[in-house]
Amino acid sequence: MSLARWVIQASREPVIFLPRVEPHPAGSILGGLGFALGVAATQWSFAGQQILAWVSLAMVLVGMVLHWRWKKANAGWRVRFADRRLEPVGLRGEPIVLSGEGWSIQVGPGDRRANIAIDLRHEHRGRQARLLDQPARGKSDTTNLDQLADRLAQRLEIPRTGLRL
Repeated sequence: MSLARWVIQASREPVIFLPRVEPHPAGSILGGLGFALGVAATQWSFAGQQILAWVSLAMVLVGMVLHWRWKKANAGWRVRFADRRLEPVGLRGEPIVLSGEGWSIQVGPGDRRANIAIDLRHEHRGRQARLLDQPARGKSDTTNLDQLADRLAQRLEIPRTGLRL
């Protein structure tokens, strides 16, 4: 889903789902199997050793491409604005109810290069949830991430801290 759609949903909808986009595990599994096969092929001497080495190299390369290109987004955070409640979906953790003082939405650097993150923070307990970690490669991405953080803070009735994009 696009950032612009999330901004619209965060402005109007009673519930919004912010997915965590991660590489599909198939790429890592295939690459790891190819690596193990390549190591095994170098240990033993047999007639098809050269072919097996090339197959293992191909498996590693295909695994790298899958890891880079095949993403899954079935985990993330469901934000219920009316209840001021955030629920993890497919993630470890307990639902968070925003009661009391000290909560804020913070914008800052993401986990990867050129990513911007939106975090739910508590004044005394620090970061409680990374709600979104998205690439921001252009003016429209940064504008939409900025607006999304503003809408989340406004609808959850908590202040926004951190970067202004």
